[in-house]
Amino acid sequence: MMGVALTAGALVACSDDKEEDKPQAKMEALCHVLVSEDMLKVADVTVHYLDVKGQEATERMTTTEWKKRWAAASLPARLSIWVQLTPKSLKEGELKETYQLKAVATATYLFHSAQGGEWIEGWMNVPDPYADPENVAADDVQSWCSDDPYVGCKVDAEGNAVPIAVDFGGNKEVKPVYNRFCKWFVGLWGLGPEYCE
Repeated sequence: MMGVALTAGALVACSDDKEEDKPQAKMEALCHVLVSEDMLKVADVTVHYLDVKGQEATERMTTTEWKKRWAAASLPARLSIWVQLTPKSLKEGELKETYQLKAVATATYLFHSAQGGEWIEGWMNVPDPYADPENVAADDVQSWCSDDPYVGCKVDAEGNAVPIAVDFGGNKEVKPVYNRFCKWFVGLWGLGPEYCE
């Protein structure tokens, strides 16, 4: 009887080992924000995003670029980022006639398939991240800031993503998001253009 028990135990352990050795799909996430110098002059810029645990985290931007990267704990996983633009109260002598404003929010991921191979996908709030900043009159800054950027997507176990809405408690309705400009996403990862071929 003892010999039978040991054999059964060995078979179970062997089966568990095979499951653990089986390749698993993995995903790395990256959230990125790029704003113009003038954007920081006229507004307080606060980044709200979902962290590796899927919980909301908040950071204040003090430079024109912000980036956060992490490995997803499990799949499916959500990526979401809201850039809150709060106009500052500028004194008379601090005001300019116009400001060069730009705010690009990007949610992108690097997917490692269980079958081998990897690819990059991404979503952003603007149709062209390379576009020049917009020339905005001082009187229109507050209105421009009310259209604060938001991007959100959900990635499934096969690496496919669809846009989603995440309520951070202040972001407006989700506007169309864009997933063109592969080279933009690849550049954020510091990788070569072969990922876009």
